[in-house]
Amino acid sequence: MNKFSQILIFGLFLVITGVIYQNFYRPEEIGPIEPSGNVLEINMRVLQNQWTFEPNNIQVRPGDKVILRIFNEDTYDHGFAMEAFGVNRRLFPKRETVVEFVASKLGTFGFYCSVPCGEGHYDQTGVLIVE
Repeated sequence: MNKFSQILIFGLFLVITGVIYQNFYRPEEIGPIEPSGNVLEINMRVLQNQWTFEPNNIQVRPGDKVILRIFNEDTYDHGFAMEAFGVNRRLFPKRETVVEFVASKLGTFGFYCSVPCGEGHYDQTGVLIVE
């Protein structure tokens, strides 16, 4: 049997086992959530010289398109990162930054400042709850 045949058989094996897993073994809670069509706009602020997001606790429903309008009140840069949804944006001083994503996973997810910004940098966190 030549190498091409072996690679073809191995590729076919991978496809078949992937389909079997997807249909019979994968838990439903790790599957994708369909977009609901709802759009939720939230105005946020980075409070001046306080290293705090306001609000720092956000609650949304599964499938919602979330639009965060974050205004940085400080005279220096901050960041907004939420790894669960692939978000990492720089927040420029005295400017509004728009962050958009779909809440496609159930659970509680942390967000934080991703730009070293001063003495309170590590306390600049918050929580997104998708339920």
